[in-house]
Amino acid sequence: MNAMTWLLQRISAALLLVVLGIHIWALYVFNTSEVISFSEARARLSSAPYVLLYVLLLFFGLFHAFNGVYTVMVDMGLKTRKTTIGILIILGTALFGIGVYSIIQFIM
Repeated sequence: MNAMTWLLQRISAALLLVVLGIHIWALYVFNTSEVISFSEARARLSSAPYVLLYVLLLFFGLFHAFNGVYTVMVDMGLKTRKTTIGILIILGTALFGIGVYSIIQFIM
């Protein structure tokens, strides 16, 4: 693992913890009942801060996961680094697109 990969892994972990902490805090603070209905969840997610929160959570989670997968593969002796990076970027972008699409469909 080179220094930049190591640094990006730590930064993404820290940002993931911050965003996840905000998510848990927001669910705790703004929870008005024990169980929320689908319409309440949809209304909550319709606000811009929640959409931003979930998109950031998705982005940092995917980045951290795929960077970790790449690091493990390199540590195991991966020879085709550029091809692997390309595949992971394409797969990560596709999953991010599916996630954002799912968020948008949920609030519509």
